Amino acid sequence: MAVELGVKTENSVKLNIGCGAYPIPGFFGIDSAADSAADLRISVPPIPYENETVDEIYAGHFLEHLDYEDGQRFLEECYRVLKLDGKLGIVVPDTREIMRRYLGNMGDYGQHADGRIFKVSDLDDICCYWLFSTVQQSHHKWAYDSETLARALQRNGFHIVGEIDRLLDPRLSTGQWYQVGLDAIK
Repeated sequence: MAVELGVKTENSVKLNIGCGAYPIPGFFGIDSAADSAADLRISVPPIPYENETVDEIYAGHFLEHLDYEDGQRFLEECYRVLKLDGKLGIVVPDTREIMRRYLGNMGDYGQHADGRIFKVSDLDDICCYWLFSTVQQSHHKWAYDSETLARALQRNGFHIVGEIDRLLDPRLSTGQWYQVGLDAIK
């Protein structure tokens, strides 16, 4: 069942899937969490839109919460609902960069919203905060880096058009060294 929902700006529909507590101006938020800032609370996939009716989709720190098969279904759904030349932006934790810093014993850290500090030099902290993310209700189920994210997008028909600036992109809830993202088009 398709819905006629979404923020329409200049006759466009933009979706922020897995929006959590971070709405993006001009985007229609979709998330299953009751405490999210979502306009529509449902689990995705599937995406409840008709074929080729969406102009842009952004999914920041969402894909890694799906197992591999559901992640592929999600990307298939994005391709299905996006219009020709529609844009898809995906941001995930950068497992390669996290592990590079771990192996290099670089002393970096991440800080959870509740103030807890997680050290890159401690594998337990890496598992808790980044790899499996047991610090949040929805744990991580798959890991990506720039190469595997690109491969997943390309396998589903997308063309990579650029890397998302991990620190400054306005769609990000916060700029962080430990994330990677790609913009692609259908």
